[in-house]
Amino acid sequence: MKKKYADFDKLNRLLVACFEAEKLYYNAALDAQTTDLKRFLNYMAVERNRMSHDISNELHSRDIEPLKDDVEKGHLNRTWQEIKESLEYFDADAIINSCVNRDRNNIKRYDELLERKELPEGILELLEKQKYQLEWYIKQAAQQPKKSAFAEEKKESPTKDNEGGKVINLKAM
Repeated sequence: MKKKYADFDKLNRLLVACFEAEKLYYNAALDAQTTDLKRFLNYMAVERNRMSHDISNELHSRDIEPLKDDVEKGHLNRTWQEIKESLEYFDADAIINSCVNRDRNNIKRYDELLERKELPEGILELLEKQKYQLEWYIKQAAQQPKKSAFAEEKKESPTKDNEGGKVINLKAM
């Protein structure tokens, strides 16, 4: 059966890419500083897990062993300095862009498998559905607020119109 469907190897590699996307979203959710962003990223991780599970089930149903790339989620070996840096220099925009770029790369993998049409019809339908879900999720990611909870807001410098008086620097006597 494996010879008949040579693209099962590519499907297996897509499975590993889905696991990696799940890990990326999961780890980003751990670092997120706002509840809304954390919820969104966790939801995206769960969705990638569902997609991986569906692909894995399709492979199992055809007696093909899914690749089990050990993609560990979480930051198991982080030092306190790395935790501190993740809080101080958190850039939600960069993290979401990184996740979205992974999804775009996965969409290219989906397109390649869908164009070749060498997989069974049921798998092609599943891949088509997942591809459209990813495209929709990318649009949702663009709408997420990307402001850090710990970043200080820039204060406008006083102008002549809103000056309430002259500020005098006081020196210790």
